[in-house]
Amino acid sequence: MTPSKRASRDRRRFRGGLAAAGSAAVLLAAIPMASAAAAPHTLPGSVMIESGTFHGYVLCAGPTDESVWLKPINTSDPYCSWMSFGPASQFTLFNPAKGQVMAYTGGNEGAVVMEAPGTSRLGANGELWSWGGQEDWGAAALQSFSDSGQNVDAKSPDGDSPRTDPVHTRGWRHGHQRELTWNAITVG
Repeated sequence: MTPSKRASRDRRRFRGGLAAAGSAAVLLAAIPMASAAAAPHTLPGSVMIESGTFHGYVLCAGPTDESVWLKPINTSDPYCSWMSFGPASQFTLFNPAKGQVMAYTGGNEGAVVMEAPGTSRLGANGELWSWGGQEDWGAAALQSFSDSGQNVDAKSPDGDSPRTDPVHTRGWRHGHQRELTWNAITVG
């Protein structure tokens, strides 16, 4: 595929995602929500994705690399604000500051990365996510749509604390589940 055809396809996909923004309300209604003070940089409907076990820590796009990181909540950090497009069963997380989407790279403990829309080596499903059911502790698994057995993991591989390395996935039955759950916090 030529670069101009790929760019045209990416623009169509992104516009389609924007058209689905109305569906984002379905996602936001389907999971536990909290509110944070809106920062001036946030767009209406922006969310932060907070860890269900490490309260006060959210998913953030890496400003200088393609990784996704877990950082303390900072509503003025545009790399921690996401636009969600689609219903709870199949949605895209777009980071406006980065201009990229969050994607799964495959495999157990696969990296969660930032990439241009429409460029996942796993195809479109690699850029899609879904919410699992709400757990007793009030959070839901953030699952790869490509492999619903793989959930975004907030736990450090070196202990029972928030991870300080790039975010990866983990299977639901491998270790504790709380670290695999998240809440969307409205910020805009």
